[in-house]
Formats: sequence, C-alpha cells, structure tokens
Amino acid sequence: MRLNDTFAGGLFVVIGAAIVIHAQTFPPSPGQNIGPDLFPSVIGAGLALCGLSFIWSGLRAQGVAWIQPPDWIHRPRMIVNFVVVIADLIFYALVVERAGFFLTAFVFLAILFLAFGVRRRWIPVLATAVTLGMHFAFYTMLHVPLPWGWLEGIAW
Repeated sequence: MRLNDTFAGGLFVVIGAAIVIHAQTFPPSPGQNIGPDLFPSVIGAGLALCGLSFIWSGLRAQGVAWIQPPDWIHRPRMIVNFVVVIADLIFYALVVERAGFFLTAFVFLAILFLAFGVRRRWIPVLATAVTLGMHFAFYTMLHVPLPWGWLEGIAW
C-alpha cells in the first residue's frame, strides 16, 4: 500500500512527537547531564523532521492519491498468502510458550514455506535448519531465553 507522502509524513511527525514527549518522563540520571531521555528524544526529533520533509514533498506533488492499493491486492493467491502470514504470526504468539520454540518455529516456518511455494521435500530440511540456526543465534550467542515448552526435559 502506498501512502501519500503528506499523510505518511504526518504520521511520522505525530509518532516522533509522541516519542519525544514520552522520553521527557524518564527519570534523570543522578550526577550526569545526559540522561536516559537523550537518545529517544534525538530519535523522535529526527523522525519528526523526516516527517516534515515528507509533508513538504507530498504537498509539492500534485494529483497523487492519498492511498494507493498495491497491485497484488487484485491477485487472490497473494491475498491468501497475506492472510496465512498474519494467521501464522498469531499462531506463533499463542502457542510458543506452551509448545516451546523448537516445535512452534518448525511448524511456523513449514507453513510459510508451504504457502510460498517451497518444494515439499525441502520444507522439513529448511524448517529444521532455520529453527536450529535461530535458536543458536538467540539462545546461545545473544542469551535470549527461548521457551522450551514440551521439550523442557531435554533442555540444554
């Protein structure tokens, strides 16, 4: 979906201003001039400035629709894929704590691979490899605790 630059810029300005306003509520760091509000405030102000630039660009462009639907919206297969992605994300969010990361990620990826036309013989191999790679990256390297769920007995 393509949004008119004026509309998108307005959203950026509002979001940037909200970030700056919220960052001002952060408590100051004792004995330091730079507090935890500095970086979110800089990012929010930058986002708002980019939004103003978008607004200016959108106002200069004449005859551009506010919202233009993408071309894929007229292709039923693409709509099905869009719904599958959203449903798969909801499935993951609802199931991962109970079933665990390994099983949920495998099923999540297998569904996406199937929907997007990966050859069926490669789906189990790819889903397993990607799941193990993500687990290694997040659990081992980044120390992000991933739920084990039903596999708690074999957790390493």
